[in-house]
Amino acid sequence: MTTESGSMEVTPRRTTLIHRLFSYTLAVTALAGVVVAAQKVTNADELDKAMKKIAPAQAATNKAIQSMSWADAKAQVAIVKQALTDTESFWTANKKDDAVTMLKDSLGKVTAVEQALNAPMPDQQAVLAAFKQVGATCAACHKQYREQDENQQYRLKAL
Repeated sequence: MTTESGSMEVTPRRTTLIHRLFSYTLAVTALAGVVVAAQKVTNADELDKAMKKIAPAQAATNKAIQSMSWADAKAQVAIVKQALTDTESFWTANKKDDAVTMLKDSLGKVTAVEQALNAPMPDQQAVLAAFKQVGATCAACHKQYREQDENQQYRLKAL
């Protein structure tokens, strides 16, 4: 519809469509940045850097799911998935088959979140349930391979 002056009328539907277009553009841009930044982790310092990308992305994912901002959630889940994927080379090089198994389990859970988010009309409760499973798989690996230092910061246990 147009107004008497010939300009387009801003309707709630048009506003929603514009918001979705912006969100999808943001998600694609973020995903492209993640793909460009992909690196293979080869040492403990790189592992630490990769893993420290995950917590902020998980927090942002949770916030996006709560607000049903699906494009934002997809972008953050992509960051989590890429960071996890990048760590496989570290665990393989250090012959930690159990860590590789836990990693693959985590990646499977992340894929389940992606699938829930890719539904034509994502179900918030289904997405949240899938997202909580990711955290559970993270905890198993952290229990085995992580410890706190004297400053209460987490680090990799001696391999």
